[in-house]
Amino acid sequence: MKKITVLAMAMILMACSESYFQPPKPYDSWRLDPIERKKDIEEAKKKGVSLGVSYVTRREDDMRACRMDFVSGESDNPEVNLCMESKGWYLEGGPVCEEKIMWRRPVCIEWRKKHSAPDVKPWGCKDTPNYPTCLQTGSKR
Repeated sequence: MKKITVLAMAMILMACSESYFQPPKPYDSWRLDPIERKKDIEEAKKKGVSLGVSYVTRREDDMRACRMDFVSGESDNPEVNLCMESKGWYLEGGPVCEEKIMWRRPVCIEWRKKHSAPDVKPWGCKDTPNYPTCLQTGSKR
């Protein structure tokens, strides 16, 4: 019985060390708009603070102000994500309301009516083309 348990544990550990049970990739990381970044650099120089500390402090402060978990850097709430965008942060893929998961949220539908091109398609579909929103819109973005 002990041999079976040890063997099972060894198999589980080997499976976890392979790519079978890897955590999903982060949603996307927030980046600071270049104009806002320049302002941040100037403020850091005036205060005599290192640029890395200044950047991380600003990111944390903005995330707290928007009620986002600053450890994970993610939120499923479109209002929180739009708050981050209003503070000068952006996602590499594009605006958060054009992302495939947020696409059908009422807040994002209203946001897209005001800010997006009429023929815009959701982004994030390259990795998961079978996602329902991607299939319905035909997005390859």
